[in-house]
Amino acid sequence: MGTNGRYDFDEWQITLTAHALAYGFLSKALYNEPVLDFLAPLFADNLFAEWPLDADVEATRQGIALLSAFGAAWEPDQLALLKSDYAALFVGPGPLLAYPWESVYLSEEHLIFDVQTLEVREIYRRFGLQAPAAIREPDDHIGLELAFLVHLCSLGLDACARGDIDGFERSLQAQRGFLGDHVLRWAPIFMQRVIEHAATDYYRGVAYLGLGALETVARIFDLTIQPVEQQ
Repeated sequence: MGTNGRYDFDEWQITLTAHALAYGFLSKALYNEPVLDFLAPLFADNLFAEWPLDADVEATRQGIALLSAFGAAWEPDQLALLKSDYAALFVGPGPLLAYPWESVYLSEEHLIFDVQTLEVREIYRRFGLQAPAAIREPDDHIGLELAFLVHLCSLGLDACARGDIDGFERSLQAQRGFLGDHVLRWAPIFMQRVIEHAATDYYRGVAYLGLGALETVARIFDLTIQPVEQQ
């Protein structure tokens, strides 16, 4: 391990670990209904102050500030408010405030389970993965796409540990392709909608951290964030 002719594996290990941690938190926060077992340790230890990505991005700074303040005033009886916010944003009933599926933003008819869902499903399949509820739920949920990025980071870390340049390059190419073809085309506008419509600073802060993470990774891979405006 260490520096070779093309890559500084030590530096990439730090980068990939930081992004895997960030994607992992964002995936759980946006995919799962809020529960005390997940939230209480975050707030008790103010883990947001130790956010793994550099806070040199304005959205990241805003997210850390919102979540740290929310956590400092946290009381367990606020869980019902978070659950209500989660449902209104991502689940329903009724029209959602921030639809969490890629196809709603990128398909011609703005429908779920459209071509983007199938494209993402096929990418997962190539890496031996399957969405946990693929029959009932679209594979292109923001939480699942972020979890897939965690998986790609893990593949890169494993390749670093082995000194496997070819495997490492494949993991980076997969991550860059998935970000450029999918995540960066719609997730920024999704995060913006959460910021605009969330009833709590918790979800507003999560979305700001999401925007900051996307801006950071776009810079690393020299990609442009070009969200498609939804009609």
